[in-house]
Amino acid sequence: MLKVEQLRAGYGALEVLHGISFQVAPGEIVAVLGANGAGKSTLLRALAGVLRTSSGSITLDGHPLERVSADQRVRRGMTLVPEGRELFGSLTVRENLIMGAFTRRSSTELAADIDRMLGYFPRLRQRIDAKAASLSGGEGQMLAISRALMSHPRLLLLDEPSQGLAPAIVDVVFDVLARLNAETGLTLLLVEQNARRALTLARHAYVMQGGTFALAGTPTALAENPAVRELYLGGHAPHSESITDGASG
Repeated sequence: MLKVEQLRAGYGALEVLHGISFQVAPGEIVAVLGANGAGKSTLLRALAGVLRTSSGSITLDGHPLERVSADQRVRRGMTLVPEGRELFGSLTVRENLIMGAFTRRSSTELAADIDRMLGYFPRLRQRIDAKAASLSGGEGQMLAISRALMSHPRLLLLDEPSQGLAPAIVDVVFDVLARLNAETGLTLLLVEQNARRALTLARHAYVMQGGTFALAGTPTALAENPAVRELYLGGHAPHSESITDGASG
């Protein structure tokens, strides 16, 4: 579904992504792990069209996206849940959901989709007429995900969905993501610092370091890597200076 080749991007003269290449298959859940500053959010912003790339290619279903605007990428089926949620604080929960459906025209489908979102996150039903600015962190994340789903994406990009959330809310969010993948075949590309939860959900994972992928493999293989255990899973490894320490190839 998604193919990225030698992608380079950054901010002004500062290059953050140094030739990233990877693929995401339809229906797959892929996790990208890494420390702060590794380039994870920059990667998602570049994929979503929020950040311009300097070179390389991004294709969705075989169609190049380099010259496709962010809103057109949403229309083509790829939507970003940004870090920090970026909700419309002065609008209600319902109005935020409607804003997420800007690519849609049918009011009947819109009402049905809102009801479906409230089924995924029942707490939002109780807060449907509340201003987004008044929501708790957990409620805000539920709304950010729901707003993105209102565009009917086939590929959902999620930037740190567990950030700042209580463990019980993290459980709710990850359970809904797993349910969406299982029931609808929604493809997920997940950037996440909670490596343990991300590896539990994903079927394939990458570890980003210094703007490139240092490791890739199945969640089981990465969880058994000594450096990954040391840096991200709270384990112990003899070396932790580089993620490639202890790598098997």
